[in-house]
Amino acid sequence: MNKCECHRCIKEFSLKDEFSNLPLSSTKMIVCPKCGNKRCPHASDHDLECTNSNEPGQQGSTYK
Repeated sequence: MNKCECHRCIKEFSLKDEFSNLPLSSTKMIVCPKCGNKRCPHASDHDLECTNSNEPGQQGSTYK
């Protein structure tokens, strides 16, 4: 499996910012690669479907 930059992969693979060595999610806005929304569940976990929505409270989203 390729490491993507969803919140799950950042945590699972300890992905870091190459310049500061901080977790990638601390230095970069993590958004869905398909729709560009931060609250889309696909931004949180690549196994979840893209909802093409930025509405709060979506099932599976890091952002409630």
